[in-house]
This record gives sequence, structure tokens and C-alpha cells, in this order.
Amino acid sequence: MGISVATAAVHSGHRVLWVSEGRSEATKHRALSQQLEDIKTLSNIHESDIVFSICPPQAAIKVAKSVAETEFKGLFVDANAGSPEKKILISELLESKNIDFVDGGIIGPPANSEGSTRLYVSGKRCSEIEALFTDSFLGVHSLGNEIGKAAALKIAYGSWTKGSSALILAVRAMARNTGVEKELLNEWKLSQPNAEAMTLLSATLNSPKAWRFVSEMNEISETFASNGLPNDFWDAAAEVYGRLKDFKNMPADQVNIDSVLQKLIKPNEDI
Repeated sequence: MGISVATAAVHSGHRVLWVSEGRSEATKHRALSQQLEDIKTLSNIHESDIVFSICPPQAAIKVAKSVAETEFKGLFVDANAGSPEKKILISELLESKNIDFVDGGIIGPPANSEGSTRLYVSGKRCSEIEALFTDSFLGVHSLGNEIGKAAALKIAYGSWTKGSSALILAVRAMARNTGVEKELLNEWKLSQPNAEAMTLLSATLNSPKAWRFVSEMNEISETFASNGLPNDFWDAAAEVYGRLKDFKNMPADQVNIDSVLQKLIKPNEDI
């Protein structure tokens, strides 16, 4: 996702910098392929006017603190799947260091095709982010000045898409373990014709990313709880994705429904 946002900025005519310190060879290859400029370490981040943070939500505060410890005084965009409360916390942390903040939430896959991906932003300087991506596949939409609005929309969207994926995988795993999977699939053909395809899609596309979804489910759970709504479902979804962590970064064509269901039923067995 990060490289697709960087590419969108490059295609819109901007100079894009990145920090290679501590990053993998695969990340370095992606950055080189899109001609991003390597500033080596975060200590050189003051060369940039705007910083985009796109990382797993559990790392968002650490990234923000690392930037706050530098000489950077520009605009920081947190485009991670964090709760509104976390975005407000990060905003306060950065603004105490004279760093402006925009809350962002990305909906869709990496921005590699027209109309596929939207970046929702909120905060006093969000109009500047809208103006950045004028000639790219990334659509940017402002939700006003209030920090947390973009986060809330991302949470609401992800709670359904990733939550329903975890639910249907757990349902099929239970049916298999109780010996009624064949009968369930037959009933789905009659009454829920899209259910089997959704299960297969959830297994092959989401299992390699499940390790990242655990923290996102935790953020969703916290957001529902803070709004007085039942949140136990997303705690369970986090556990579902946690059981699939061994599929991390596997190519989708190497993931099959049988291995995913087996991992859900017996998480301690090797793939």
C-alpha cells in the first residue's frame, strides 16, 4: 500500500523521499523501481514537507514518536487503520512538537487501477492532501477538520469487510470439524449462492495478510467499545486472524481452503 501511495505522488509530479534504514530488500526493490529518493535515515526527514505514515496500526504511535524526535516541522499524515482515539493521541503528540497532523484512512487495495482506492482525510490541512494527488489512481476525499473522522470511516468499513471474512471462515471451519461441511455447501448453493466463493476468496486473499489484520481487529474492537457498542465479535475476529499468522506473505496461489480451515481448527499444527 505504501509504495502505491508513493507512486501516486510521483505520478502527480512530486519529489518523494523514503527511509531505507531497517527496511527489507523487497521494500528497497519496490522503492528503487519507482525511483523514490533514499534519505537513508529518519534524521534526514526534515528534507520533506509532508510525511505519510502507512504501517500496521500497532506501529503507528512508534512511527509518530520517531518523527517527533527529529527536526521535522511539516505536516504528518497518519493513514493507518487506527481508532479515532489513537489518531487524536498521535495528533496531540505531534502538535506538541509543532508538527501539523492529518488523519487518513485508506479504503481499497493498493492504488494500481482507476477508481480502486480512496484516501479519506480529516484535519485542518486536509485540503492540501487532496491537492497532492492530481494525476494518479488514488482518489482523495476530505471529511472536514475533525481529527478522527477518517479513522472512524475506515474502522466502520473494515469492521464489515474483514469482520465478515473472519466470520465466514470460522463458520466453515466449524462445519468441517463437526462433519457437516458438505451439507452446508449444498445449502449455501440453494440459499446463499455467493457464500462458498466468499469463503475461498477470504482464505486465499486474506490469510497472507492475516498477521496485519489482528491489530486492525483490536482497533475496531476498541472503537466499538468506546461508542457503547458490543465489541466481543471483533475480539474473536482478531483471534481468527491470529490463528492464520503462519500464512504471512505467502502467494495467494499457494494458499488453499483446506490448509486455512485446518489451521483454524488446529492452530498449533504446522501448515
